[in-house]
Amino acid sequence: MLLMVPLNYYGIEVFTASSRVMGSIKYALYAIMAITFIIIALKFNPYALKNLSHYGGFMPYGITGLFAAMPIAMFSFGGARTIPDFAEEVKRRRSLIWGLILTVIGQAVIYITFAAIFVLSTDWRALSLPEGDWGALLNIARNPYYMLASAYHLPIMYALPMIYLTVALFMVGFVYMGTGTRVMLAVARSRFISQRMGEIHPRYYIPYWALIAFGLIGAAISFLFAPIPGLYALVSYTTVAGYIGFATNPIAMMVLKLQGASKFNVPGGWVVSIIAFATSSLIVFWSGWPAVPYSVLLISVATLIFALLYRVREGWLEATWYMGLIGFLTLMTYIGSDGALSIIPYTWATVITVAVSLGVFYPLGIKLGLRQRNFEVHIRDLGGV
Repeated sequence: MLLMVPLNYYGIEVFTASSRVMGSIKYALYAIMAITFIIIALKFNPYALKNLSHYGGFMPYGITGLFAAMPIAMFSFGGARTIPDFAEEVKRRRSLIWGLILTVIGQAVIYITFAAIFVLSTDWRALSLPEGDWGALLNIARNPYYMLASAYHLPIMYALPMIYLTVALFMVGFVYMGTGTRVMLAVARSRFISQRMGEIHPRYYIPYWALIAFGLIGAAISFLFAPIPGLYALVSYTTVAGYIGFATNPIAMMVLKLQGASKFNVPGGWVVSIIAFATSSLIVFWSGWPAVPYSVLLISVATLIFALLYRVREGWLEATWYMGLIGFLTLMTYIGSDGALSIIPYTWATVITVAVSLGVFYPLGIKLGLRQRNFEVHIRDLGGV
C-alpha cells in the first residue's frame, strides 16, 4: 500500500509511466503462462483435445449457461471503467473511446485464451473428478490454476501464477487508488463530502487530500477485513450494486445530448444508450437471488446516510424512475427462474426484463431528466462543453 501512494502522488506522468511498465510485465507474463500451460496440457493431459469436443461440447449447459455466466464475466471486464475516471487528464477526448474499445478487446482475448487453456488442462483422473462432469468444478475452493498445478506436480505451474498475481494485484491496487481519488474529487465537487477532498496539489495537479484519505481507508479495510472469507460474499453484492449504478449512465448521456449541455457527441448515441441500458438491467437480473436484494439493501442504506448527512431535499422526483427500476429488477429476480419463487421461465423472464426496462423506465428516466431546473444545473456545472 505504501508503494502505491508515490506512484499516484507525483502526478499523471509518473502514474502513466508506471502503468506502462507494469502493464508490459503483465502482458509478458500472460504470454509465458499461456504458452507454458498449453505445452504442458498437450503433452501430459490425455483429455486435452477430448475436452473440447466431448462432454457437451463448447456449451455443455446450452445458451442458458452462457447468460447465467454473464454477471461474473462482466465483473471481469469491470477494469475498463477506470479509464473514464481519468477523463479530465487526457489530451484528446476521443482517445478515451479508443482506450475503452482496445481495453475490452484485449481483455476478451486474454479471458478466452485462459478459459481455453483451463479446458485443455483439465485432467479428470488427476483431479479425482467424474469424467466430463463440468459441474463438479464448482466445488473448487482455491485458484483453479493452483489446483491444476497440484494435479500435474510441476513447480513451474505454481511459480508463474504466483509471480503474475503479485504483479497484477499491485497494479490493480495503484490504478484503483488513482481512480478512487478522482471519484472522491468528483463527490467533493458535488458537495457530498468535505471540500478539502477537492483541493488540487499546486505542483503535481492531483487531489492530494483525497489520495491521503483513500489510502488510509483502503489500508484500514485491508488490515481489518482481508483475512475474513465472508468478505468475498460482500464483494459480490457490491459488484451487483455497481451494475445497478451503471443504468444511470445511458440516461444521463441522452439527457445531456438532448439538452445541448455537452457539445461532445457520441456516434450512434441512441443505439449505444439503448443497448447499454438493456444490458445493465439484464446483468442485474441474471445476477440472481439473493445477490440483488442484498445489493439493493446496501444502496438503500448508503443513500439514506447521504440524504440525512447532507439534508438532500431536491431531485426526488427525477429519481423516481430509478427507484422504480430497482424495485422492478428486484421483483423479477424474485419471481424469475433464478429467484426464490422461480415462477417465470428463464427466457420469458429475460424478455420481460428487457421490454419493461426499455418500454417504461428508459423513456421515463429521460423525460424526468429533461426538466428545466436540471438543464440550468447541467449548463452551470459543465460550462456548455
